[in-house]
Amino acid sequence: MAGRHPQAIAYFREAARLATQAGDNVRLGVVLLNLSEALAFIDPAAAADAASTAAGHLRRAGARNHLSFAITNLAHTLLLLGDWDTAERELSQAVASGELAGIDYLPCYLGWLAALRGDADTAATMLEALRDLQASEDPQDQAKISVAEAFAAEARHQPGNALRHARDTLSHVGALGISHECPCWAWPLAARAAHDLGDTTALGELLALLDSYQPGYLAPMLRAERELARARLADHNGDAAVTASFATAVATLREDSTPYHLAHGLLDQAQHLSRRGDADAAAAAADEARGIATRLRCRPLLDRAEAISTEPGVIRLAPSQ
Repeated sequence: MAGRHPQAIAYFREAARLATQAGDNVRLGVVLLNLSEALAFIDPAAAADAASTAAGHLRRAGARNHLSFAITNLAHTLLLLGDWDTAERELSQAVASGELAGIDYLPCYLGWLAALRGDADTAATMLEALRDLQASEDPQDQAKISVAEAFAAEARHQPGNALRHARDTLSHVGALGISHECPCWAWPLAARAAHDLGDTTALGELLALLDSYQPGYLAPMLRAERELARARLADHNGDAAVTASFATAVATLREDSTPYHLAHGLLDQAQHLSRRGDADAAAAAADEARGIATRLRCRPLLDRAEAISTEPGVIRLAPSQ
């Protein structure tokens, strides 16, 4: 929680070794689910493997509360990897099995995923039913609700509400750490909403928040998103070097962020390239983003890609398969 992830990973790996030697399935499962969270933004594939293994141990031991965290950790790492269909399947199967009945975290993640895909009505229905989570005073619970509400607002094309809910999530960084999963998803959304609203004051405050941390405390995803936010701001201010800034930001997103966030960055780049008259490069960026959106079945991204692809000066490439 203090943001010292390499140290945490080392401790968890040693704890997993000792728990294995002791034959303690519950302890091993708990260690692995925490390892998965520490690994999530550094190595999401390894994090998914740790969470899946944790779920197996915890399910065999009947440790249902810990099992719910292992499954949601697995779902989150799958979101990071861009495997949204598998994330939805893991969550839906766990809910349908009844083994975790009464635990709100799984339907909360399903609501968040519905919001990401643009189904705001389903997201709202699911979130409203989570009375225990809604009433909780735990910062992590509050952050999970507010980040899902932020994406539901984005799905409804309400950038003001998206910004408000995302900043509600970020208000918990003191308790959760800046690189907890909720701030890591909320900050990019808040920065984009502030940009869409032309709210340079809010954007400045968001950038200052990240700048207040030493680089090692920021998840790679946040550093990549900061580069993109700065490129959008430079574009807004007419900076002569902004084309290079977008190229650097997109390269960083490709290396350190998620397919979803990469697609948004590509669309930002496409809009910039279109305005400067580079129609071929703009079309290529927009088409790559549209391909990602199609694979994710993410309607907000698809809508944005289609809108940019039909802007004057953008050459439409072949449809994605």
